[in-house]
Amino acid sequence: MPNKYQLKHKQLIEAAGGVVEYDLVTKTGVLITKKSRITAAAKTLFDTMNIDTERPEYEQHAEFNSRITYLSFKDKKGDSSLFNKRMIDEYEHRSVYNDEYVTFLIAGCALETELEFVAHNEATVARLTSSKTKAQDQPLFKLLKTKNYHNFRDTQEQIINNVEQEKKHFEYDDIRANPSTNEAFNVLNLANKVVSFTITMSVKNWHKTLIGRLSHEGVESDMLEIVEEIARQLKAHYPIFFKTVEEYYAMGNGAKYLGD
Repeated sequence: MPNKYQLKHKQLIEAAGGVVEYDLVTKTGVLITKKSRITAAAKTLFDTMNIDTERPEYEQHAEFNSRITYLSFKDKKGDSSLFNKRMIDEYEHRSVYNDEYVTFLIAGCALETELEFVAHNEATVARLTSSKTKAQDQPLFKLLKTKNYHNFRDTQEQIINNVEQEKKHFEYDDIRANPSTNEAFNVLNLANKVVSFTITMSVKNWHKTLIGRLSHEGVESDMLEIVEEIARQLKAHYPIFFKTVEEYYAMGNGAKYLGD
């Protein structure tokens, strides 16, 4: 029987759009949980300085950041969609947008994949503890998608079942007599043990991440599944700033150093 922590983890993953079958995660949940907002005082200021406040808020503040450099504020209000498009596409001047931060919930990915995200020193992360905690006494496991997924799924499930059976070697009648028991099992568990975390970066650093990670060379399948969904959601929320998944795949890793 699943314990209360596993049930809560399933609930979290499914609420974020993931899919859980028993103790197996077949789709990771990806959900934007927070974005930057301008203040009421900023809105008044932008109106005073003829910033186009009909544009999305991140574009408004980017226009303000751009124009304050040379005090190039307009004499009257007008549409700034072309201005923003030129800043991004023509001048590659993404730094003026870099005060816009986005937080994603990544719910139900493999522990190994989380480590790849945590490696971004630009990011702020809040994560599910994965070792000395009752929250992971009954972990879920991420099924990795491969070209031969349907054949390989049975193999993955068998490996997971074998490890679950080995847990009996770590069980004692009185856990208080050996409080490190659950920690030892959790540390020795499979790397596709499921974790969830939130990760926050600026839009410029998300853009760089997408360039570097959306590649058919050397990027893990679990990472690609998640980053493609991140790219789709960022494109929907920031259409002028982010590219399509296909465009990122075509860019090449070196492009992430442009537009600093």
